Amino acid sequence: MKVPVVLSAVQVHIDAEGTLSVKLDGEPYAADRHLGRADLGALLDEITAARDTAVRVEVCEADGTTYADIATPPERPAPAGLPPTKEPSTVPRPHALAGAGFDPGEEVALAYVVTRQPADSDGHAAINLPPALLAATQGGLVMLGLTSQKVAPVEAPA
Repeated sequence: MKVPVVLSAVQVHIDAEGTLSVKLDGEPYAADRHLGRADLGALLDEITAARDTAVRVEVCEADGTTYADIATPPERPAPAGLPPTKEPSTVPRPHALAGAGFDPGEEVALAYVVTRQPADSDGHAAINLPPALLAATQGGLVMLGLTSQKVAPVEAPA
């Protein structure tokens, strides 16, 4: 998935009856449709799929409560009838990141630091992520101690 430097913004206002009023990058979106609270997920899938990228979502409830999150495009199934993709090359391409010392066939992951949080006095840390970003990781997150260089798998949300 390509992620632009600046995400498109979706503003959703939900009135007391649960009706949605939606703007995409400041312009009315789906104003010709009657959308309710239950339509929000499908609407965000529609927007992210059409743009083929994540969007920033801000939801404002009738009581003034505001929520913000990042919505990502839904997973697309592989088109039927296409030949299977060939195995990726193990030879690094020019400008590829490379490393050595791994076990043969071992899966190697590259981690990107999204945020940092100091560990407490017992050595535990809890980091909150937007639900859409957490869901998009599909269990691939690790926590790396930048001083100790210890790697810990991410446990269930604290």
